[in-house]
Amino acid sequence: MKRKGSLVRRCILYVYNGLMSIMQFFTPKSNSFEMEDSDDMKATIHNGIIDDSIKFSERVLDEFRRSVGRYWPETGGMLASTQNSELIDKCHFDTHSQNTPGTFYYDVETMSKVFRAWKSKGYITNGIYHSHPKGAIHPSYHDISTALLHINFFGLDYFYLPIFQPDRKGFYTLYFYVVRKVQDNLEVNLNYVLKATQDGYEYIPFRAWKRCYPIEQLNAYRKSIEKAAEADRATTVTEKNESNIASSRTITITTIQEDENMSAEKSIASTRSMTEVPVQEYFKKVTSLYPDNVLDKVIVCIGTGGARSFLENCARSGFRNYILMDADVVSPSNIATQGVFISEMGKKKVEIIRDRIMDINPRANVICVDKFLDDRMSDEEFKWYMNKFPNKKPTDYLILGCTDNFEAQKRSSLLALKYGTPYLAAMMYEAGAAAEIIFVYPGVTESCPRCLLRDRFEKYENGFVNDVDSSSCPIFATERMNSLKGYIALMLLMYHEDSENPFSRMLDDVKNRNFVEIRLNPYLKDSKLGIGLFDRVFADASRYVYFDETLWIPQYPDRSEFGSETCKLCGGTGDLTSLQEKWKYTDTRGIRFDDTFGDNTQ
Repeated sequence: MKRKGSLVRRCILYVYNGLMSIMQFFTPKSNSFEMEDSDDMKATIHNGIIDDSIKFSERVLDEFRRSVGRYWPETGGMLASTQNSELIDKCHFDTHSQNTPGTFYYDVETMSKVFRAWKSKGYITNGIYHSHPKGAIHPSYHDISTALLHINFFGLDYFYLPIFQPDRKGFYTLYFYVVRKVQDNLEVNLNYVLKATQDGYEYIPFRAWKRCYPIEQLNAYRKSIEKAAEADRATTVTEKNESNIASSRTITITTIQEDENMSAEKSIASTRSMTEVPVQEYFKKVTSLYPDNVLDKVIVCIGTGGARSFLENCARSGFRNYILMDADVVSPSNIATQGVFISEMGKKKVEIIRDRIMDINPRANVICVDKFLDDRMSDEEFKWYMNKFPNKKPTDYLILGCTDNFEAQKRSSLLALKYGTPYLAAMMYEAGAAAEIIFVYPGVTESCPRCLLRDRFEKYENGFVNDVDSSSCPIFATERMNSLKGYIALMLLMYHEDSENPFSRMLDDVKNRNFVEIRLNPYLKDSKLGIGLFDRVFADASRYVYFDETLWIPQYPDRSEFGSETCKLCGGTGDLTSLQEKWKYTDTRGIRFDDTFGDNTQ
């Protein structure tokens, strides 16, 4: 028996050692912001149907009141059923876990003992519960990937993932998610929302939430991180010359194998050793175009796959400082849409782009952040990466939202507004039929991202799920969008930096036309998108246009003066600089959009 217990413990240690670096155990990873519901919206928002086929025993619910239900977010434990898997009647709160405001780590020793004890009694370990900060109520892709690990380890075809919104008096709200393995997919469903009250427990109205995740993709995602998570390896953070970033060539903030790290270092060193030509020779033809202080500004790119050519061309222009944030790896489907190569399969996108930048400009400083911008990342952590480039003012940064994930795009825009930096976001439409770019410069442009994309924000706030990806999108559409993205980036970075340079004054001309669309298909009006604006604008010039036109569409802040309801993000004031002070002590993960501007934090 002793040997069996030791074997079980080693197995659990192996799995959990992998999980520790993979998931940062169940942090809040979804920007899910609940709105204050007006009466006429409740029917749409509260459309969930209660499925209480799986219940908690009252003893377990009472235990939640004394622990996860009243403590600060990022606490939790393990669940089990003693007989019937449809009744969760055992829980263990992990008092030895390592917690921060944004992460939750299990204590492996404790969980090993609990699992062994439950298994010896015939209990079914079938869930993990944890609490999130207010407003973060949904599991993310990372959560689901981790649930798959538990399903495989425990030999189940389901797993329970209750998420708590705690209350200091123990009047918690429990969002009960069930993950089920269905053929080659994981289906995740919000079965019900349970509220702990002074008198007991009651189901409350909720918005339906269901997602389907291909297991093959989840495994690929997991394997991309497991390269750094084997049992005998710890997470490493490699930084070069942290005390003097100006002299640094590459800073890698990621989880990589030691031999891979050494290989990357040797590769970069080799590139430099072959660079006998003075660096300034490479850029002498554009020296007069870009002032040196502009080239020393920082380009922060959230999502790098489709932005690769844009980033490489920034390097060719002489820009030196980059923060690349993306946890994705190169996959076969990227060959046709993102300008990658077969030799790069399985490699981290941020690292291959870093190497390309270094091969173009050996003086570049590149920070690779091997993470997605989701609720696992606090504002404090994001700012920490920005501060790696010291002595910069807000306009010395340009934050770019270049992901295909709306929540990440939204979060990147909120961070830009909080820190007062220029912002640019690009989005490709279905099948590459059109593309859009928005840009914001606090103190110059008046419309915030929610003013510019109000309909889209409202759709997502009401449960819209986007199923459009890069399928059927010509690579030329991406390159066309990246080209215009580059011009607009120059316009933002060069603003009022050199009176003789045309880029220096362009923003003044289009500051109230900061929503840009490109028609990339002549049949756009008759497509599923049904966008007819180009046909109307060019009605009298149809002999001279066909497609590839760009429209700089006039924009106004959302307020009654312009025939719109007041913007729930910026208040429609036109002064975006006010948000720096308003959100100074607010983490953007908790920002929601109330009906009344001025109270949009939770």
